[in-house]
Amino acid sequence: MDRLQIFLNITGIFFAIYMFGYTSYTMVAGIVSIWNLYRNRLKERMENILDHDFYFPISILVPAYNEEKTIITTINNLLDLDYKIFEIVVIDDGSTDKTAQLVIDTYHLQQDQIPIHIQVPSKEIMEVYSGDIGNRSIVMIRKKNGGCKADAINAGINISRYPYFVCMDADEILQADALKYSARLFLEDDKVIAVGGLIRIANGIKFQHAMPIEMRMSRNPIVSMQILEYYRSFIASRIFHDTFNGNLNISGGYGLFNKKAVVAVGGYDPDSVGEDMDLVLKLHVYHKAQNIPYAIRYTSDAVCWTQAPFTMKDLSNQRARWHRGLVQCMWKYRVLFLNPKFGLISLISYTYYFLYELIAPFTELLGIIVILVAYFTNRLNLPLAIFIALFYTGFCIMQTILFYIGKYFLREEKNYKGDLLWSIFISFADVFVFRPILFIVRISATLNYKRKLHSWSKIEREDLEEEGSNELKKEA
Repeated sequence: MDRLQIFLNITGIFFAIYMFGYTSYTMVAGIVSIWNLYRNRLKERMENILDHDFYFPISILVPAYNEEKTIITTINNLLDLDYKIFEIVVIDDGSTDKTAQLVIDTYHLQQDQIPIHIQVPSKEIMEVYSGDIGNRSIVMIRKKNGGCKADAINAGINISRYPYFVCMDADEILQADALKYSARLFLEDDKVIAVGGLIRIANGIKFQHAMPIEMRMSRNPIVSMQILEYYRSFIASRIFHDTFNGNLNISGGYGLFNKKAVVAVGGYDPDSVGEDMDLVLKLHVYHKAQNIPYAIRYTSDAVCWTQAPFTMKDLSNQRARWHRGLVQCMWKYRVLFLNPKFGLISLISYTYYFLYELIAPFTELLGIIVILVAYFTNRLNLPLAIFIALFYTGFCIMQTILFYIGKYFLREEKNYKGDLLWSIFISFADVFVFRPILFIVRISATLNYKRKLHSWSKIEREDLEEEGSNELKKEA
């Protein structure tokens, strides 16, 4: 047997094991996740799990840079939150548009001399404005541009009054009951230091009083692909990893944190591209190293609606940045790699991210090269290759469709006519069109990692659709 044949045999065995590992993981994770969702729905029907009078105050931090198009809608929806005690802290990170002035004028904020307790590093806070809308407090921070979201959040942590804080983006709608559901996990277990929520796509959704009232699936194929992708990610991965305290990321779109725990690890890292994942990994490593009992939780009941890119250019730029952030975080916290000290976090979570997120593009590239070499040397078993390709393609499509159907366990949503057929069509498009494009994007992002690590491309936004108004907004 010549060396080429040995190479082809070894790579064939590797890919068989690699694909078996991926399909086995997603099947087990999916079954566990959907069962947990179903069990939670049954529990809610049997008892009112939110029927309590215990609340703790929360600061909602909204970093904003040139967000004049969406910032007022975001704040108005935050004013509709069904929660007793919270403040809204908007951090204008040196915007060049009218973001800050728009907030100040709309809510009649006055300049304030709020004492600033520097607990984590951030660029200079120049001005602070504050005011009350009904019984809700709004604070606007104007600071020097820190060049990243992490620096803006750190400034918000320094100015915020309350012991727990939410981090979210300025182009989102936080569902009215999100704080209730995420705060519940802190009340149930005093070891909880952070809770992540479910991120859903807001494009085309209509809202009233911070609740979705019409949720037809977008007919923009790029947006639809991301909707299905988010279901796969949050249902299959986040819920499963939550069963063993193994989530390595709380999406920057929404997370509720114990401020004391975040301050203890130095806050967000301004040099990190994936600041959300970086913070969670840092919390894991710190608490494990100090032998401090802790829990980082996830709940699909706390929902935050975010705008997704609706052009291929914006999507590619977003995913390139995400992948560079992943590379940075995985290398920075490589101590987790196959380290028994970290238990299942290392064995399952970090290993999964390493094999099926970080190096997946290059594994796919190796597969393409092996197939081409085997074909041009007349060593390709064509029937077997076709069978494997069809099996994997079918598995990916069925996986996507099943997780899409599984969304009805989230909140017993209405089924809109045509959505299921459209999702099936998009599942095929996802495999044959979007994944190949994003494969190239991730390869490029890795190769250009150092040169473009901190590069940023502004993503085009739409106006979020909102119907109705409440008294708090009228007072503004």
